[in-house]
Amino acid sequence: MRRPSRDLAFLLPVLAFVTLFALVPVAWLFFRSVSAAGGAGALAILGASANLRAVDNSLVQGGLSAVLAAAVGYPAGVFLGRYAWPGRAAVRAFLLVPFLLPSLVVVFGVLDLFGPSGIVTGVVPGLSWLGAGLPAIVVANLLFNVPIVVLFTAVGCEGSSRALEDTVATLGGSPARAFLDVWGASSAVGAFAGGLLTFLFSALSFAPPLLLCGPGCYTIEAQVWFLDTLGLEPTAAGVLSLAVVLLFLAPTAAYLAVLSRLRSGRRAGDRPSVRPLTLAPVPLALGAETAAVLLGVGGLLGAVLYRALAPAGGGAVGSAWSELFAPSTTARLGISVTGAVGNTLFFAGVAAAIAVLLGIVSGFALVRRPRRAGALGLVLFVPLLVSPVVLAFALAEFWRPLLGGESTVWALIIVSQASLALPFALQSLALPLAGLGPAERDAARGLGATAWGAFLDADLPRVRDGLVTAGLFAFALGLGEFTATYFLVTPAFTTLPVALYDLSNTRLVGVADAAAGLLLMLSLAVFGAIALGGRRVDL
Repeated sequence: MRRPSRDLAFLLPVLAFVTLFALVPVAWLFFRSVSAAGGAGALAILGASANLRAVDNSLVQGGLSAVLAAAVGYPAGVFLGRYAWPGRAAVRAFLLVPFLLPSLVVVFGVLDLFGPSGIVTGVVPGLSWLGAGLPAIVVANLLFNVPIVVLFTAVGCEGSSRALEDTVATLGGSPARAFLDVWGASSAVGAFAGGLLTFLFSALSFAPPLLLCGPGCYTIEAQVWFLDTLGLEPTAAGVLSLAVVLLFLAPTAAYLAVLSRLRSGRRAGDRPSVRPLTLAPVPLALGAETAAVLLGVGGLLGAVLYRALAPAGGGAVGSAWSELFAPSTTARLGISVTGAVGNTLFFAGVAAAIAVLLGIVSGFALVRRPRRAGALGLVLFVPLLVSPVVLAFALAEFWRPLLGGESTVWALIIVSQASLALPFALQSLALPLAGLGPAERDAARGLGATAWGAFLDADLPRVRDGLVTAGLFAFALGLGEFTATYFLVTPAFTTLPVALYDLSNTRLVGVADAAAGLLLMLSLAVFGAIALGGRRVDL
């Protein structure tokens, strides 16, 4: 009885962190807002035409993006998960790049490709409709989320039983029968999980509606920001924040349930169902579709880098970079770009360190009691469930007055970034820990080590790659975090993503393109470190 209590104590730091910086502030925000509005007032807020339109926008944008992402990503996921071919591991790693990209970089990629001075629309003017409004938002969501569907589908394919598939073939079953009876269901579960995650990310998107459309396309997330910051209606924003959580509770629960099934199916497979690539028509068609997905991702990256060097509207190559670091840009932003980069690296680094430390301590409890992983994952998913804007709103309303006002905003930015990165960082560490055998740990205990000492000496060194990956993954997410940071930031603590948005708002297109290129290069550098420091990231 004492041992479970000791093990549970190692979960207290992460539980306390989520409670203090997510659950308590959000619950207080909801209670205060509903109390101030009253029952009738809350219903009136929810029934306001602008708020209903935001809900409708969220459902339409999320639904369209999810369906299209699943349709585009499933064939590429099957090709990646079913067949062995040269460069497969590199492609799998490359597909993580869009997930780690700052959302603003993806938005600028869409503008650079399909905007008024876009690279593609300069050749095919008829595609300019993809550069604004709902189509542009969906394109941005697809560029960001299709790789997620591909990776989830590949995991589903690999989780099927190769022995069972061999049995079907031995009994004379066709490839179609093997699909129906063996690997089709698991691949569909993977695609469904990716589609649900795409729906959540797209329905709660913030940057694409702001830059690609405007108030007419605001999601419920953007509407909460508008009500509090521009509309000066914090009570209405708080009531709508509660609606955000209630509205997306069911799809979030469905995603976690499907993800749990995907993981269990993956463990159940005796061997990954991966076959050598042949020149049959089906694999070739799947390969061509996969190449199109990679071309889309590569085109996005290339367009941002090209416009960073050769801005739209003319100008010498690299001229925008000189203007980016000029005193005039500093005057417009209220901080130099160098200072914004320093803030970005500092916030992301500290947030990543917090996420990794909490992950290490929690990992010990999960090694001792693996069944707690599901419940802990649900708790850690709370900041994502309440959405970045609602989380930042709650932190600002609850903690900023207690900590001393605007001068302590930097602490809230770090806390918000750590909260949002924690579930992904812990998963990058928990999955390798779950696959460890107990032999080394038991040997250390036999030599007199404590349970904690055995974990540090025997278990943690064996998951060094996962530990490095967890830290870099959390750092990459903090590097590009815009939504929560923009809600909290003051000029002195401006980060590079916030500076990029401010530059785009002041119509400094060339300078904004240079800032987007700088942010992209920083993100790619972190991705390169992840590729070198960890064997593979598991979403």
